Amino acid sequence: MQPLIESARGATLIGRDGRKYLDLSMGYGSVWLGHGDPAVACALQAQLARYAAPGYLASGALETAEAAFSTLLPAGYFLGGIYSTGMEAVEAALRAAWAHTGRLDLAGFAGSEHGRSFVAAALGAEPAAAYMSGEPAFVHRLPGFAEPSAAAALERLAGETALAAVVVEPIQMTGGGHAIGAALCERLFALARQKGFAVIFDEALTAPYRCGARFYGELAGQAPDILVLGKGLGNGFPCAAVALRRGFTWERSQVRPSSTFWNHPLACAAVAATLGELARLDPARKVQAIEAVVRETLGALALRGRGAMWCLSLPDAARQAAFVAKLFEEGIVVSYYPGCIRLLPPLCIEPGELRRGCETIQAAHADTFG
Repeated sequence: MQPLIESARGATLIGRDGRKYLDLSMGYGSVWLGHGDPAVACALQAQLARYAAPGYLASGALETAEAAFSTLLPAGYFLGGIYSTGMEAVEAALRAAWAHTGRLDLAGFAGSEHGRSFVAAALGAEPAAAYMSGEPAFVHRLPGFAEPSAAAALERLAGETALAAVVVEPIQMTGGGHAIGAALCERLFALARQKGFAVIFDEALTAPYRCGARFYGELAGQAPDILVLGKGLGNGFPCAAVALRRGFTWERSQVRPSSTFWNHPLACAAVAATLGELARLDPARKVQAIEAVVRETLGALALRGRGAMWCLSLPDAARQAAFVAKLFEEGIVVSYYPGCIRLLPPLCIEPGELRRGCETIQAAHADTFG
């Protein structure tokens, strides 16, 4: 039986019965600094007391968030806006690509997760037959990163179709932890320059700093036209963001970037506080230490990922429920998808605490799967 959570602090969940659990799910990766981070909590409380209504009038909250973003974003990018979900941010990015290119067709890679709206979901997976038949004709789904045919399929599609954008989740954390390969990534950007389509990196989970660098694009040595950020951006407060290369179309009349909760003061306060803490904490060093522990303790298993984001593929999907239940019994909380579990430790986790958790996972894996 799963625990009922009463409170949380750092990397620890506390059940109503008083039992403590090591949280390696962390709100599906959204609680990046750790539960109850004082700076984020104080910023939210102060903003709530001051002004917390959505609207278009300036309150200072957005300006504070923009200043924080100016220290995070690579040179040549600007903040388009702060949204309530990653899915909404992806859809805003798609509208910008449509406006900028004057084209409609989109492409994504199988195994990616860009949200649950009709178009965003179709970029990475077929619609579930239980609630949808067919899919948008202008969305093209390429083979996943693990498939050798991905590069050829991209080449063929770009030659046959006037694409508006290709959307990339650099590490497919719902698709087994597969990362876009260097050769495929290089070819994608070369085709984008040649054919005139936009490249959108959906870094909802890889940024900021979860893969080690500020953004995965920096690791790949590429500069996407649009960056989508989310998950840990507000340390658990629901928010996401869009950043664009300067000169990319973002005019209100063409893109319609706003919505009711766009640039909400509370979201802006959470983002500014989170980015401020990240600037203070030397996240690249902490992520490097997290990666070292995970690789040392679990590297002999079917592990994929980098930094502070990992997928552990399971040898028998039918025994996944038993494995997760055993982890609960041992005081470990993970998130999971068919055939794999995800490990998303927070930046605040102590190396010894993480090591003990990973060793528990390794022992439970041996007990469950042999």
